[in-house]
Amino acid sequence: MSAINQFQERKRMVARKVQQLRLRVTELDELATTVDSLVESPQIAGHINDEAIDMVEAMLKLDSENQGLIVIQQTLLSKRSSFASIDREREIYRLRESDAAIARTLYMLNEAGRILRRRQAAEKLNLAEMEFYLKDLAWAHMLVGVVSTVAQGQKVQSNGDYLRAHAYYKRAQQVAVQTSSNDERKNDLVREITNLMHNKGKYLSPRFMPESQPSEREKNDHAASEAPL
Repeated sequence: MSAINQFQERKRMVARKVQQLRLRVTELDELATTVDSLVESPQIAGHINDEAIDMVEAMLKLDSENQGLIVIQQTLLSKRSSFASIDREREIYRLRESDAAIARTLYMLNEAGRILRRRQAAEKLNLAEMEFYLKDLAWAHMLVGVVSTVAQGQKVQSNGDYLRAHAYYKRAQQVAVQTSSNDERKNDLVREITNLMHNKGKYLSPRFMPESQPSEREKNDHAASEAPL
C-alpha cells in the first residue's frame, strides 16, 4: 500500500472512530439530563457530563481541527458549569407512562452506575462519593417502578375500579419490598403504599411522589369532607 493510500485509509478510520464517539457523547448528554431529573444528588449528572468531555478530548486528539467537535466540547464545558451548581433549580420527575418507558429509564440509571464505577476505577471519583451516588441511584431505580405503578393504580381508582387499583398498589409494594436498596426511608414508603391498598390514603407523600399530588381544589374538597357537620 502506497503512503498516500495509507494516509487515506488512516483518515477514514479516524473519521469512523470519531463518528462512533460522537454518537456515544450524544447518548451521554441525554443520559446526564435524564438522570438529573431522577436522582436527589445533583452532582451525578456532572460526572456523566465529565465522562462525555473526556471522550470529546480523546476525539480531538485524533482530529484536532474538527470544528464540530470543538463546538460540542464548548457546549459540554458550559454544562459542566451548570451541573457544578448544586443549588440549581431541578424538577424531580420519575413517573413513566408505560412499561417500555420504565424499562428505558431503569436502563439509564444502571448505565449511570456503570459510568460512576468506571470513573472511580480511573481515580476520577473517590470511593466514598461513588458509594453515596450508587445508593442514590438504587433509591431512584426503585422509585421509578413504585411511583409509575402507583400512578396506574390512582388512574383506575379514579374511574371506580378499586379492585384493579389494589392490584397495582400491591405490585408497587412488592417492588419496594424486593428492592436491594437499604435506604432507611423504605419502611416508611412501604407503610404509605399499604395505606393506599387499604384505602387509608389517596396519595404518597411528596417526598416519595412529588409527581402526583392533589390539586388545591382536591385538597379543599377533602378537607371539607373531613370537617364535622
